[in-house]
Amino acid sequence: MKIANVLVAAALATCLPALAQDAERGGRLYTDTAKLTGKPVASCASCHSDMATLRELLRNRGGRCDDPAALARWIEAVIGGAQPGAAGAKVQYRGVLKPKDVRDLAAYIACARQAAAGGTELAGALR
Repeated sequence: MKIANVLVAAALATCLPALAQDAERGGRLYTDTAKLTGKPVASCASCHSDMATLRELLRNRGGRCDDPAALARWIEAVIGGAQPGAAGAKVQYRGVLKPKDVRDLAAYIACARQAAAGGTELAGALR
């Protein structure tokens, strides 16, 4: 029983930096970016509806899905055009997503195991 408690504590500690940000708001931004930003942009979910696929894409391109701070820096670089990817699609977010928005999105992605295309729930901190 003690080993299980240690494992749960370790998993939660991994996600605590993400929880310091607003992962729930990040989920709302992910599914309804235009509404939360007030700008006519597509939602993140419109292209990245499957969280497992998004997390795999991020890992394959050097993103760190388990580190919200590193993930936020990576997202900023993608939006800024410094990372490979769909640069034309990402340009719509320049000047729209504020640093807090990016941190909240990163917290959501770091903590979410799965997110349905229309859902904003966090699947939990344990992956």
